[in-house]
Amino acid sequence: MEEYWHNLSIEDSLVAQESSESGITSDDVVKRRQRFGSNKLDDPEKTSAFLRFISQYNDPLNYLLIGAALVALAIKPDHPGDAIFIFIVLTANAVFGYWQENQAEQAMDSLKQMSISNCVVIRGDFESEVPTSELVPGDVVRLEQGLNVPADVRLIWSQQCKIDESALTGESLTIRKSIDALPIETVLADRTNMAFMGTTVSSGRGLGLVVATGMRTELGKIASNIADAQTPKTPLELKLESLGKFLGFIALIVAVLLVSLNLVVSYTKPGVDLREVVVQQFIVAIAIFVAIVPEGLP
Repeated sequence: MEEYWHNLSIEDSLVAQESSESGITSDDVVKRRQRFGSNKLDDPEKTSAFLRFISQYNDPLNYLLIGAALVALAIKPDHPGDAIFIFIVLTANAVFGYWQENQAEQAMDSLKQMSISNCVVIRGDFESEVPTSELVPGDVVRLEQGLNVPADVRLIWSQQCKIDESALTGESLTIRKSIDALPIETVLADRTNMAFMGTTVSSGRGLGLVVATGMRTELGKIASNIADAQTPKTPLELKLESLGKFLGFIALIVAVLLVSLNLVVSYTKPGVDLREVVVQQFIVAIAIFVAIVPEGLP
């Protein structure tokens, strides 16, 4: 039934929702809110603070630097200064990245609080202004110029009402609304007797019977479908990742060549302690490696 509200007459829609043009009672509101929940989209599941901090280390270049630190510690366990320095740099970079993400998340939460809107609803012949999150199916809401449509509604009265549905359907022109029933096969973009959550009243006014709230709205269905979608990396992120990997590769080549060439030269000299040469060259190679690899670039 709920998929075809556009096919029902006003009277049938009101009967199906057990409502009337004067709205529903306060008792009905309580019961329906318990049944349908709040009129808001589900928030994505948040990652714990610990996992978000650990994820700052999740980068191939960081793995290389950690490996360099462990090699330095293994070569000179009695002088752990190099390894400690590398870990301090990586940790500082992780803390800064975590702080940036946390600040961005707090800013988004603040914007969400600012975006909480109210609407005028008719309940038991009385009009009142309530938060849109408190709407339930069966409510009758007023649609006024400039206001967002708070839920999916079946229009029961319209006076020159035009709605901008570009956010939902991509249609750039405003849609003039009517109250007449439409054929059942009418596609979403042509359902002129419906108004959908997330769209905006551009002119005129109307009354709408709430038929779907929260994740049951058309906007909620879209949000549900894309909830598991992976966000692709931006071209800048791809370029930086490629640059980081290139520099990491160059650092490895330079370190390997440095150690190899010095070993060959030292091998030709009599009386040279090759083990000491390897240790010294590894320390130099690690220093060059750390200098080349951009710790903060990823």
